Amino acid sequence: MANSACSVRRLRILLALSNVVLVVVGVLVVSDPTRRDARGAGRPDLPDLHVLTDTMPVDESAVPPLPGTQWGTIIAVPQGGPAPVQPAECGVFLSQGEVTQKALAMRSSGGAAIGIELAVTPQRVQVHGLPDRCASFSLTTPELRSATRVEPADFGATAPEAISVLMHTRTTTKTQSLAWDIAMIVGVHRGLLVTAEYTPGPHGAAFDPALAQQLPALYEAQTTRLDKS
Repeated sequence: MANSACSVRRLRILLALSNVVLVVVGVLVVSDPTRRDARGAGRPDLPDLHVLTDTMPVDESAVPPLPGTQWGTIIAVPQGGPAPVQPAECGVFLSQGEVTQKALAMRSSGGAAIGIELAVTPQRVQVHGLPDRCASFSLTTPELRSATRVEPADFGATAPEAISVLMHTRTTTKTQSLAWDIAMIVGVHRGLLVTAEYTPGPHGAAFDPALAQQLPALYEAQTTRLDKS
């Protein structure tokens, strides 16, 4: 059951603090007749997508297994504005940017997670250059403070529309301090912000490079599925 007390814009931080069980919420799809620029050889020139449906995220079979986790999906409209990430554009890496709709399809438990996030954004996100501009950033709320370092990463061949990064995050609350690494591939496909990510969580599990190296294939599976929408 989804935790209705938590806004979707805070899900990734909450993944590090508690177990999350996700549910599916169905919505209608709307396509824009405006054509996109070609995305490279072998890719059709398709219109942007502006509303997510429960058929858009990848199936469970596309996501590599992560011991101890449970599969779940959610589609929802975030409540409230973007969280106070500084610099603001770096909120993309903490699921804290400005979005109008979001979908998650992940295996997760106790902060460990692997899977996909899709987001509809008011403006197209320019992901290239973000690793340099967001080499370090922070998020501060009354409940927590999070400091993150971002470095470019090479997990294998990645779509030219996307970037690969490894994040080192420490989140402190009144009762605990948690540190963990997050591998991510972030890109924009058919107008949607697409993120493939993996983290072992903050509770002592070792970071598995082999799982991070499966993110390019996961990202590709997701964009291929979007091309069928």
